[in-house]
Amino acid sequence: MAALVDALSFIALVAGGVFYVIGAIGLNRMPDVFTRMHAVSVGDTLGLGLIVIGLLLQAGPSLVAVKLVFIALGLWTAGAVATHALARAALHAGERPLLADTEGRLVPTDPVALFPELAVRLAEPVVSEVVEEEPAAEAAPETVPDEEARSAAQSEAPANPDAEPPPGAGPERGRGG
Repeated sequence: MAALVDALSFIALVAGGVFYVIGAIGLNRMPDVFTRMHAVSVGDTLGLGLIVIGLLLQAGPSLVAVKLVFIALGLWTAGAVATHALARAALHAGERPLLADTEGRLVPTDPVALFPELAVRLAEPVVSEVVEEEPAAEAAPETVPDEEARSAAQSEAPANPDAEPPPGAGPERGRGG
């Protein structure tokens, strides 16, 4: 029985690794950001699922198995959210998805023409793009004090009793040795 579990685990782990490699190849070979995201997300979803299945077979019913399931759920959620955010940012930046024309060539398409409701969404800024302006406080004009005011401020500053007085300053000036 242990040999069967090991064999199934090995097959799942290798298949998961293959999906990750396919996703990496798709990331490098696909022509635009949207198809690259698709290739990576497919590799991420299937690769992670198969690797977790392989690890679950090795872990058996234990706390490690529960932790693996929570890790997989967290990674799947984070991957979906990141892919959605990246696609939305690409659309807002003006990226246009490539679709095949009647002759099979990839041409940029206008997503708004394909999906008119997208024009309304793209016209509104994303919540994270909205900059809330604080009311401008009346700022006093910065004045640069002249040299006399600066030296007067320094002379009024409390003296450090441990500091040595500069030569020619202080009560020792009038003493004659």
